[in-house]
Amino acid sequence: MLRLSTSQAKPGMRLAMSIYHPKQGSAILLRAGAVLQDKVIQRLREFNVTEMWIEYPELGQVADCISEEVNRARAETMQVLSDAFNDVRPEMGATLDYRVFRKAIVDLIDSLLRNPNAALLIEDMNGCAHPPLQHSANVAFVSLLIGLKLDFYLEHQRARLEPARAREVSSLGLGALLHDVGAMDLEPDIIEQYLRTGDEYELNYRRHVIKGFERVRGHVDPTAATVVLHHHQHFDGSGYPARESGAGIHTPAGTDIHVFARIVAAADKFDSLRHPPQPVDAPEGEPMPTVRALRLLGQSPYKEMLDPIIYLGLLAVVPPYPPGTTVELSNGVMGVVTRWNPADPCRPVVREIGDLENPDRFAPGLEFDLSQQPGLIVVKAQGQDVADDNFFPTETTRFDLHGVARALINRAADQPGHNLRQAG
Repeated sequence: MLRLSTSQAKPGMRLAMSIYHPKQGSAILLRAGAVLQDKVIQRLREFNVTEMWIEYPELGQVADCISEEVNRARAETMQVLSDAFNDVRPEMGATLDYRVFRKAIVDLIDSLLRNPNAALLIEDMNGCAHPPLQHSANVAFVSLLIGLKLDFYLEHQRARLEPARAREVSSLGLGALLHDVGAMDLEPDIIEQYLRTGDEYELNYRRHVIKGFERVRGHVDPTAATVVLHHHQHFDGSGYPARESGAGIHTPAGTDIHVFARIVAAADKFDSLRHPPQPVDAPEGEPMPTVRALRLLGQSPYKEMLDPIIYLGLLAVVPPYPPGTTVELSNGVMGVVTRWNPADPCRPVVREIGDLENPDRFAPGLEFDLSQQPGLIVVKAQGQDVADDNFFPTETTRFDLHGVARALINRAADQPGHNLRQAG
């Protein structure tokens, strides 16, 4: 399987995965197995379908990372969002049916648990009529991936709960899906200014976290409501809103912020970098390459904003070059990523591919393991120049999530008080 942009599609290619309608969520536009023709390709472009999966021989390792069930669950989550918000959009303060959101999240979690090899961010959702809703769906999906990967950290941070309950992530997903729901209750000119400037710190826009919390409080689990309120708080103590306590007014920092809110903060920053806010009538631009967004999150000022363990969790579920991605190497070889290693994420295994102009002559070529050939790097991914975006570990354990897990467990065993733990 290859993930290609629609501009790379050629007649005779066969779809490996169904394409969902970009404006109708769970409706299938073109089913897996369809052979592309010129008219079909043109229609896909008119529908603003940006990417697709096509069949390619001897790439079973890529196919293992893709799940039709997970893709369908994601599309249905997007459909639930669109239906719910379209129903209430004309009426400020209208009540949402939070049960449908929770069911969509539970179904998405179930699909991920049944397809653990597909628990990676392999591709974006196709565009939708309301980019803010697509952002919410993306943030929910990435948050769930991180939460499922960091089950050990959830136990550590929610130590007052039974382990199974501490690892339960439905409230994480629900809070992530609704994290910007308060924007519904802001005046249109405030939203327009935010979409134009992308300034999430503007005083009027900051009110969306309070309004969102007031909207969901009492209708969703308290931890989900906490996510809505605190997803703009940062690990270094910056962000908002402030909290009043006996010591005065301050902004929480570190593990004083609920672990779910820290996860959603990371997913929110990641997706906002890749898909910056823009005016509704602006032409859709190319998303920032995943590798660039991950590199920026590992540098100041974002580095200080994020829980470092959650950043490692993000790297563990969001490959800079996901399996199936077509890339160009610094030696001029065109290839497809077949495997990757979270401990050295920018040095994947790449299989050379043949001439994409002639689907009848598809034939995989040599394999390049970039971890064994440090002189080789990825210079282009999905048609974008990424030569300066690669990042590499300065020591072998830099991105070692399992090492972090062991250290946490050992520290917890050595410190009966568990000073870093927080309530559920």
